[in-house]
Amino acid sequence: MNKKQTRTSSLVHLLVVVGVVIVVNLLSGYWFFRLDLTSEKRFTIAQTTKSFLEELDQELYVKVYLSGDLNVGFQRLSNATREMLDEFIVYSGKKVEYEFVDLSSSSTREKKALIKKLEGMGLSAVPVFETSEDGRKTQSYVLPYAMVQYGDKQVPVNLLENLPGVSGSENLNKSIEGLEYKFADSFRKLTQTEKPRIAFLEGHGELDELDVVDITEALSQYYQVERGRIGNDPSILDPFKALIVAKPQKSFSEKDKFILDQYVMRGGRIMWLVDAVNLTLDSLRHSIQTVGMVAELNLDDLFFRYGVRINPVVLEDVQAGMIPVNVSVKGNNPKFVPVPWLFSPLLIPSVDHAVSRNLNVVRSEFVSSIDTVGNNLPLERSVLLRTSRFTKVNQVPVMVSLAMVNEKPKKEAFNHSFLPVAVAQRGKFTSVFKHRSIPQGIHQASDREMLEESVETRMLVVADGDIIRNGVRFKDTNPRILPLGYDEVTKQTFGNKQFILNAVNYLCDDEGWMNLRTRSFTLHLLDKEKLSNQVFFWKMINVILPILIIVLGGIVFMWIRRYRFTR
Repeated sequence: MNKKQTRTSSLVHLLVVVGVVIVVNLLSGYWFFRLDLTSEKRFTIAQTTKSFLEELDQELYVKVYLSGDLNVGFQRLSNATREMLDEFIVYSGKKVEYEFVDLSSSSTREKKALIKKLEGMGLSAVPVFETSEDGRKTQSYVLPYAMVQYGDKQVPVNLLENLPGVSGSENLNKSIEGLEYKFADSFRKLTQTEKPRIAFLEGHGELDELDVVDITEALSQYYQVERGRIGNDPSILDPFKALIVAKPQKSFSEKDKFILDQYVMRGGRIMWLVDAVNLTLDSLRHSIQTVGMVAELNLDDLFFRYGVRINPVVLEDVQAGMIPVNVSVKGNNPKFVPVPWLFSPLLIPSVDHAVSRNLNVVRSEFVSSIDTVGNNLPLERSVLLRTSRFTKVNQVPVMVSLAMVNEKPKKEAFNHSFLPVAVAQRGKFTSVFKHRSIPQGIHQASDREMLEESVETRMLVVADGDIIRNGVRFKDTNPRILPLGYDEVTKQTFGNKQFILNAVNYLCDDEGWMNLRTRSFTLHLLDKEKLSNQVFFWKMINVILPILIIVLGGIVFMWIRRYRFTR
């Protein structure tokens, strides 16, 4: 082959390559795909999120403050956030834009102004304590937050999970697991044009507005929250997506039960927060002791038909909250100290359900246990909250006194473990009025038939009415509302608020948003003992091995070159 033929052949090859590249680029505009080769599908966006992003009608702007000089853990979270936003850009058709703000390059005045602004939204700078190789301990602050803006509306996003008792590495891993849900949740808040209606039930001694004002404000970001009584017309509940029954104290009439039952039969969702025993901590503030008796609510047959039984017992648990007790001598100024109150168990959330995954423990008060009944029912059941390994069961009537804080728990009495306190059920329920007549007083339209089996629906039952109750303090007749789950004694916030919020979102979720909370990534940690003992060896490997590879490659290349030309 002469030089002219060689040149022609090379030109043809070049044109073929250029043509293939052009064709591939043209096809990529019509045929889009992405491959996620990770075993856990870390970079796979859920179909619910994809569909939402594809339907955006205007730009979403995200400003991330987790940037700059970060340690390894927070840098991982920052990188994962950037990768997640890059995926959002692709699936939204570039309708999502983002910016990472490096505070280290900002002036001191700008930093203080930004920190003050975020603190006004309840987002405080997170202190990070580290120890350098020379043993010096340093403290710095990071802002693991993002601000999402859509039109003239914006919402903050907390990127960091900070669960007590969990290592920093695990918290950061849980934070990465929850990124898609947190961003998708904020996008949904901003773009929602019509809010579903939910309601707090009244008329049976339920908690009043002040007792649930904090969770009401949180729920109002997603729903139109109302309150009201049932009445006589079963259709009165039809417009509501979900119903919350928060700590009823009076008996339910057969008429009210029928209306609630038919609401469930037609696909209504209810969260029951019920005390099986009449006991309150407030009653102990006015007397030396009190007696807990069974709460007569006339709901046992309804719950039994729905597949659950709330046991008329009061639980004590060694994993419990604190209450302040006056230890001063009578006649002296009061002196309050925090002591464990075993009747206030700190309930353990399940890690396997979207409602309770990655939650802090939930504080309860005078809680009972729940049993599931009817194993052949067409229901999918999940325990959401449990007691700890050491639990005591008190049968009613039970005598309770504040003096019990001085008693040392006897191990043999705490012989129950992980008793269910909250249960989620999903499926088809059977009417409690099956083969029964319609109660008197019901004003039902002639074309509205009584249903004996429900359509596919959901229900949550919690054997404690106080986990939804926020603290209220009065000063000069003006109420001061404490955040739900906040403990004035220990100055920490338990998972009550997020649990209730997740529970209602789960009940109302028809699109599958809550499934995003079940994502799980395996945390692959380095062996700290080996790392400490072999640190010098691995440093030398990292320094010398790359140089050896380059030298070896150079030698091989020179040998191949000499071999070819000598031939």
